[in-house]
Amino acid sequence: MTLKELLDKTTLKGMGREIGLDVQMVNGEMVCKALNPNDPRYSTDFILPSMKMVDACRADDFEFFQPFIDAGRLTVEEMHQAAEHYYLGKTKNGQPIFWMIDDLFEPLDAHIGNDWISKFLIAREPIVEYWQFKHCLFGLHLLSSNPDRRSSVSSMPISIVEREEAAVVLSELFPESIWMSYATTPHLTLDLFAPLKGCNVTFYPRTDPSKSNYLFFCDLADSIRQHDPTIDISVDSLLEDQATEEQKSRCIDLLEFLLESIHTTN
Repeated sequence: MTLKELLDKTTLKGMGREIGLDVQMVNGEMVCKALNPNDPRYSTDFILPSMKMVDACRADDFEFFQPFIDAGRLTVEEMHQAAEHYYLGKTKNGQPIFWMIDDLFEPLDAHIGNDWISKFLIAREPIVEYWQFKHCLFGLHLLSSNPDRRSSVSSMPISIVEREEAAVVLSELFPESIWMSYATTPHLTLDLFAPLKGCNVTFYPRTDPSKSNYLFFCDLADSIRQHDPTIDISVDSLLEDQATEEQKSRCIDLLEFLLESIHTTN
């Protein structure tokens, strides 16, 4: 097996630490040295996404909650609760970190602004360029923390939106659903939905003047049904039915629609 194949299949840094070795790439070669627990890199030298990395940047105060707190629709405590459920973090300059943690509780990557933490890790650690970073639905780990998921079909419906912050806020506004996000359109492959086998799933797409996004998700839902008939999937038409033409011209999403509705009623 080549080094690249081995790296594709294993987390070498983690495996090395399990047996007391520090695994590094030096001049293109893999070097294993005895791990010194007193070395400061033991606790700070993160090479691949891990729960240690997730915990190191945890935060519970986020500006995207503030409009709903100011409107009296959510509380600070609910913001803290959502941040805990989704393992939210912040960078040193205050940017939210949205971790993609899979249903086995393995952090795969993190969305920071328009970039991914994998991009920064690859720039920092040469060994990481051999790693095949994968993505999952943001919020997928909530299936593991939901006891109902242990039965053949989860009793809690799953709602999927585009933006991570929308999923987080909506999870407190409508806690009867498990809210997830796909983050970016290129993520929308059939494999992304494989962990949702046996679940009741609803897409909440952005609206647009031509209805093209809604129709795109209708086609995607059809493809998912054909690929796995156990997934009961549908596309919500709320925005197509109730958004104004001006709102459609701005391609608003469900969270933006709700916020604007609150401002209108107030």
